[in-house]
Amino acid sequence: MARTGTLDWMEKTHGKLGLVDRLRLIGQGVRARAATRSRLRDNVRLRHVEVDDILPPDSAIAREAMAVCEDASEPWLFNHCMRAWFWARLLDDGREPVDHEVLFTGLMLHDLGLTERHSLAGRAERCFTLPGARMAEALAAKHDWSGSRARLMAQAITLHLNIEIEARHGREAELLRAGAGGDVAGLGLDVVHADQIGAVCDRYPRLQLKTSITPVLQAEARARPGCRIHFLIKTFRFDRLIANAPMFTE
Repeated sequence: MARTGTLDWMEKTHGKLGLVDRLRLIGQGVRARAATRSRLRDNVRLRHVEVDDILPPDSAIAREAMAVCEDASEPWLFNHCMRAWFWARLLDDGREPVDHEVLFTGLMLHDLGLTERHSLAGRAERCFTLPGARMAEALAAKHDWSGSRARLMAQAITLHLNIEIEARHGREAELLRAGAGGDVAGLGLDVVHADQIGAVCDRYPRLQLKTSITPVLQAEARARPGCRIHFLIKTFRFDRLIANAPMFTE
């Protein structure tokens, strides 16, 4: 059976959750909450990295993906994608090598399906991660990436709505989810230093992200019942987590 959120799963289900998928996500949520409580209890912090030292990859595909994101997105959504890159880098504990070009390019494209230009409106697919994954594969082919590297990036995008990412899917997928979830709802950012959070948000202001993205995600949930964002809002009150993220005021 294809694992929830993978490309193979997307091809078979079009992004609609089955019973086993729902049970997996519930288990992921329980483990994630326990891990958060443990970190907060132990006051865990990662090593301090200067935000000014974090730069996008200097490559043609990274620049093109950034341009695609900025051209299609509202300013608040573009800034979300940029901040997610910083969170992903700050949350990387260095335990494994990371393909930063895959990570950055994937983050630029991960929410493309939330834009008006790339919306799934009128289509059978039930997950807004698909347009970004397809764009990732198209750009990877254009820039002569190997099939395995292109798939790594595309699958990191489709997996980012999972609560946990299995290590076998790659460190890039783990960090893409961490960066995106960290920015939207503060998930996992309890290990980041307060001055780092301030520096990232000064560089790419949040522009009322909480009140901008919540109705967009709620609309996706209403339009595509059975998809992961519908389940996350219904079961885990993800919209409330966004509103209550303690390290962000907007």
